[in-house]
Formats: sequence, structure tokens, C-alpha cells
Amino acid sequence: MSLATMGLLLILFHALIPSVYFVILSRRKLEEKGKLKDLPFISVIIPSYNEKDRINNKIKNVMESYPNDRMEILVVDSSEDGTYEKVMSGNYTNLILIRERQRRGKIVAVKEAMQRVKGEIIVMTDVDAIWNDPLESALRYLSGEIGGVTCVKTANRKDENSYRDFYNLIRVGESAVYSTPIFNGEMVAFKRGVVQPDELPIVGADDSTIATLIALKGYRAIAIPTMRVVEDAPKKFLEYVSWKVRRGSHLVRHFTRNFVKVMRKGDPRFKVVFGLETYFHTVEPWLLVSGLILIGISNLYLLGVLFLLVALALLPKKTRSLLMAWAPNQIFLLISQLFALKGEVVVWRKEKK
Repeated sequence: MSLATMGLLLILFHALIPSVYFVILSRRKLEEKGKLKDLPFISVIIPSYNEKDRINNKIKNVMESYPNDRMEILVVDSSEDGTYEKVMSGNYTNLILIRERQRRGKIVAVKEAMQRVKGEIIVMTDVDAIWNDPLESALRYLSGEIGGVTCVKTANRKDENSYRDFYNLIRVGESAVYSTPIFNGEMVAFKRGVVQPDELPIVGADDSTIATLIALKGYRAIAIPTMRVVEDAPKKFLEYVSWKVRRGSHLVRHFTRNFVKVMRKGDPRFKVVFGLETYFHTVEPWLLVSGLILIGISNLYLLGVLFLLVALALLPKKTRSLLMAWAPNQIFLLISQLFALKGEVVVWRKEKK
């Protein structure tokens, strides 16, 4: 078998498994739930760092999403730009402001707040995320075997949304199968007591760690298509790359950290989903790169033909969206894996948005 043939087979295999996975999950739908008759008392945790221009809009967004007499808001702030004073000036009656003397990272802030909550349901959210739907549309699912819920999300960047369209469909499809191992930090809600503060690692992917812990305890962790959130993404290219690599490295380490644990004691359906997502985040990108290298070494003409076919595929809108969602994120995942080799990072540089 020639190197070019091996390269083509690697690329075909790279495309085959996620394509089949996508087709299968696109046909799965979550069962709809009716409105809650009795609204639970909830605790909303908002970690913040240098968000003085966003924080009050975020608090207002949360307060407009759920009855104020049925919730408390805990803002954990380690800012140096006056965010603390901005929150204080709001005179919010149902808000607890926790001041951190130094920045210790988002997860430490979340763990701190979890020890003080009073609500039946704990909700986590980011300052730079705006909820477009009432929180009740997600909380109505938190009963019986469902222990945690998350949102679907879009961003203020067109290229990012090409990826999000596929990402959201997969998260919802995994939820319909059993559980998704990936939660979105823009809105995570779970039953108090299902996850304890000391179970969370002090490093990244706290949201997806919560989803996995919930599934390992025999509950389902699901993404709700009717809970839509818009997040701010960095506008400058280098900041955007940094943002994607940071998130990617968190997920890479999340999957490698929890893989053995899930395979030993997870639900059979969750094992399949978690195993495939581990493969997609670790092995899959290397198949593409290896295939292209083998083809390039053996036949530059064939490599040129492949790139020409990709260029032609960018012309129709449907395939353009597919390639914009697929190709850049394979590159980001490769860089994320290399970055993850450096070890865990507790406090990251904050990207400009």
C-alpha cells in the first residue's frame, strides 16, 4: 500500500466516524416537559473578574429570567477594575457579594459560593453570557433521573456560529441518548447535593466535570434546546485563538482525566458517548494531519487536488458551513493538546472581548 493510499484512508476514516455520529444524533429528540407548577428556590452563582462594563447587565439579565423572590444571586468577585463597586452601587436586595482578595480562578470562586448557597437548585453562569430564554424553560427538566441541565449557545462571531450549529445539535442528541459529557458554563443548573464542592477539581472544565459527575452518580446530564444563550467571543484573531485553545485544552484534560473512571463505572450508554467524545478530542485531529502529511510526502499533485476539492466545496453554502465548523476546530484541538501537555493551569490570562 502506497503512502498516498494510506493518507487517503486516514482522511476518509477521520471524516467517517463523526459523520455517522452526527447523522445518528441529528435524529434524536428530547422529550418536552411542561411548565413547572411550583418554582424551586434557586441560587445563581456568577464568578467575575474585571467585568465592570458587563456585570450589571448580567445581573439584570438573570433577574429578568426568573422570579426574584425565588432566587438568590451570589457574585464572587476578584476584580481590580471597580467591578465590586459597580455591584455594590446596584443595591440589589437578593444578591450576596463575595469579595476575593486575589484572583484564584473560576472554579475556586464557584466552590466558595457553593458552600454558601441556600437554593434547592444551583445555577452557574458567566458574566459575558446573556440568557435569551426564561430560566424556567431549563429548570422544568430537573426532576426524576435528570440531575443537571445546560444551555445551547451561539456567539457574536459568524465563524464561531458555524461550529456552534453542529455543536449544539450533538449536545442535544447525546442528551436524548442518555447524557452529554460536555456542559456549557454560560448556564449550568443542577440539584443541590448531587455535586459537592470538594468533588470539583481546581482546574478547568468545571462545567463538563459537573456533567460527568452527575452521570457517574446515576443521573442524566442534558442540554436543553429551548434554553438559548449568547456569549461574547473575542473579536481579534489572536485573542480568539487563545480563547479556543484555552477551552480546548480544558476539554482534552477533562476527557483524559476521567476516561478510566467512566469506563469502569459509567452507564453503558454514557460510556459510548464519553468514549467517542474522548476520541474526537484526542485522536481524531491527528488522523487528518497524518493523512495530509503522508499524501504530501508521496504525491504533491494529489495533495494539490485535495486542496482544490476543498476550495470548490466552499462554494455551496451548506458545505461551506460544514468545513468552517470542522477544519479550524481540528487545528485548535491539535494546538490545545500540545498546550495541555504543559500541565494544568488554574488561572488563565483573560482574553479581550
